[in-house]
Amino acid sequence: MDRALSLLISAGIAAFGVWVIGYTMASGSPLGWTLMGILSIILGSISLYQAIGEARLA
Repeated sequence: MDRALSLLISAGIAAFGVWVIGYTMASGSPLGWTLMGILSIILGSISLYQAIGEARLA
C-alpha cells in the first residue's frame, strides 16, 4: 500500500506540472508559471523514478 501511495503521489506531482503548463499556454500567462510547471514535472519525475527503484528492490 505504501508503494502504491508513493507512486501515485509522484505521478500526481508530475501531472500537476503538466496541468500548470497546459493552463499557462492556453491563457498566455507569463513565463514564470511555465517554469514552475517544468520544475514540478522534474521533481515529480525524479520522485517517481526513486519510487519505482525502491519497488523493484523490495
